[in-house]
Amino acid sequence: MHKRRNLSIAMLAGCVATLFAIAALLMPSKKTGADGGGPGLSEANIKTIINQGVNAANTTASASGLRSVDAVNGPKRATKMVVAVVARDGKLLKVYSQPDAWVGSVDIAIAKARTAAFFSSNENALTSRIIGVLSQAHNPDGTGGAGPLWGIGNSNQVGITGSPEFRNGIITFPGGVPLYNAQSKLVGGVGVSGDAVDQDEFVAFGAATGFAPGAGVVQLGMTPPSVPAIP
Repeated sequence: MHKRRNLSIAMLAGCVATLFAIAALLMPSKKTGADGGGPGLSEANIKTIINQGVNAANTTASASGLRSVDAVNGPKRATKMVVAVVARDGKLLKVYSQPDAWVGSVDIAIAKARTAAFFSSNENALTSRIIGVLSQAHNPDGTGGAGPLWGIGNSNQVGITGSPEFRNGIITFPGGVPLYNAQSKLVGGVGVSGDAVDQDEFVAFGAATGFAPGAGVVQLGMTPPSVPAIP
């Protein structure tokens, strides 16, 4: 009787130990991995990116006719942005909406961040602005044919290559910037939405301060636009 009880206890203990081992393997890391070596984004990194984005938004004048009457001469108001951070594979890590930011900007900010991450790599860095330039149906004056990436907006939809946790479409206008670690490895993207696209992109670059690609990475569109500031 005692032998059977001891055997049952031993088997139960073995099962519990096995479950703990499996749970440890399945438990997500506190850092999102960077393909090709080096650490991914830590919780502290994500917090820094969000805070930098909010600070940039608070010191950037909203475009004329949106929140500002006149973004240059005044009266002008600060932008109200949604800032989203994703991992390299598109997994949403954090999204923050400033008070009174447009609700519709949440989905857009996430998609901008994913667009920048999806089409950058350890060897090339580009923004969602570049994807937009290359995917137009024609030149701004109506001449010319479709760009080489025409139709790319139909890719990376939910249900084709991932769930909403990883995919929500491609954005073909400015506001998405890739993120790199200290080893110049791609670790994700940041997307900003809530104002005119130049303001969005300017704030996104502010959020990405300290997470820029190194000199060995080919860069396209990795220069922030010039926008009016809040004194």
